[in-house]
Amino acid sequence: MIKSLERVKPSTVGLLQALCVTVYCGLVALFFSFITKALPAPGFFGFFLMLILLVFSASVTGSLVFGYPAYLAIVKNKIKEGLTVLTYTLIFSFVIILVTVIFILTFLR
Repeated sequence: MIKSLERVKPSTVGLLQALCVTVYCGLVALFFSFITKALPAPGFFGFFLMLILLVFSASVTGSLVFGYPAYLAIVKNKIKEGLTVLTYTLIFSFVIILVTVIFILTFLR
């Protein structure tokens, strides 16, 4: 799969990575929505679950955002291309955040 990613434009890879992070965050939000209704009070296990999920989420999103750019920079020695992919990922993520905030302010007030 990584070989095929090298033929794709960095902007496309950045968009795909940003969309994957968005989908993952949406799944975590659904999980939190379900858990808050299912558990009566957070208590020890609720806080434990949140901390474990925080560590897991940091690992997953870190891999999605930094994994391929790090591979390009370290393994392939394509530092400029790795930074370009990372920049596109961050730009697309910021755009998704802005669209979400605008949606919330417009339709959910």
